[in-house]
Amino acid sequence: MDCKLCEANLMVTRQPVFDQRLRPWGTTLSFFQLDGGGPLFADELTASVLLEAYMPQRSAPGHNTQVCFDTSALLDGMPRLIGPQGVQIELEEAVGDTKNLPEAVAELKRDGYGIAVSGFRNRYSCRDLARQADVLILDMDPDPQRLAKLVLEAKSVGPKVQVRNLHDWRQMLQARQTGADLFQGFFFSRMDLPPSNKAVTASQLSRLRLLECLDKPDADFKELTRLVEADAALTYRLLVFINSAGFGLGRKVESIQQALVLAGWKPLKAWLKIVLLTSMASSPRHEEYCYYAAQRADFLQRAARAAGLERNVAALSLLGLLSHLESILEMPPAQALAKVPVADAIKIALLGGESPYRAWLELVRAMERANWDLAARIGKSAGLAMSDLARCYHEAFTETDALFRNLPPASLQPEAKADN
Repeated sequence: MDCKLCEANLMVTRQPVFDQRLRPWGTTLSFFQLDGGGPLFADELTASVLLEAYMPQRSAPGHNTQVCFDTSALLDGMPRLIGPQGVQIELEEAVGDTKNLPEAVAELKRDGYGIAVSGFRNRYSCRDLARQADVLILDMDPDPQRLAKLVLEAKSVGPKVQVRNLHDWRQMLQARQTGADLFQGFFFSRMDLPPSNKAVTASQLSRLRLLECLDKPDADFKELTRLVEADAALTYRLLVFINSAGFGLGRKVESIQQALVLAGWKPLKAWLKIVLLTSMASSPRHEEYCYYAAQRADFLQRAARAAGLERNVAALSLLGLLSHLESILEMPPAQALAKVPVADAIKIALLGGESPYRAWLELVRAMERANWDLAARIGKSAGLAMSDLARCYHEAFTETDALFRNLPPASLQPEAKADN
């Protein structure tokens, strides 16, 4: 698809949703127009192009996607441009008393679509809409008593209750204590875990060091090959990966060295980064964290290139890959990175200190939270327009979906308890 839609200030966010046990449940997909233009889904052709381009393409078993539609698009039947399998149509509770809307929602339910009603405040005039919902979505409230009261009211209506706008681990735990069922947001970006006796394992340390080596301009390919081949589990996963149809080599590969010759270092490196990262995941939840770390890495390197900062591409890619390390390894970043030779500027940024790379982390967080004013200010300082950021963000999801779609399964350990 061309970038005309991006140039029209179209912004799209994806946010993860987890269940009570913090297992990946699905994704919310929201469209925004920053210029306050006309209806986003003005006609079927525009709507079908948008939905085809932006729907998640990972095909994870049991994955749900909540897609937000405005009233006019819903009444015009635009949700039917996507199939009902694993799809929930999201609309705001505030429009629940719109003429003919409850009837249109009822027809969607009869045809197999799920219904998610967001911005739930238990409005009396919108009860008919709320009763049809499979999920009621509440905004996070800093007052625990108000949040608990609203969750209780939502549960009295019947469906599952989802809390959104969760930005740190403490908020998620607070929301979970109310008895809510689903949790939306990047709460795993900030856990503030205290130092513990838990240590980085030898295999995890080896893989972190490999990640740090991959983008070095003077990387010793023979040495990297030797390090990969010394890790039996990693070698197996990588060979399965590059022998898959998705990699497209056209012939079977029998060794890492042969893969380097046939596939070329540049494309293989992208796959290797993902395999290295996800090999440290101990459960589907942690692999979901890896997915969003990989998307951050891809976005940051694309944004750097768009800004003409080619010299920073490798460092920003590593910054993104390591930015969810606290949640992936469940230990403070300083502890996880203690024995990894990461550049000081990257390490300081990951630890929240003053660094040339700190603004890039703030940029990707602003994009994730749909904080467009902040994203625009940071982007402008790097010479990037919002259309540049929109394009890079979308392309990063497309690329990360493709990488994870054919990812060979890791030998996952039993899921860790989520009561931190």
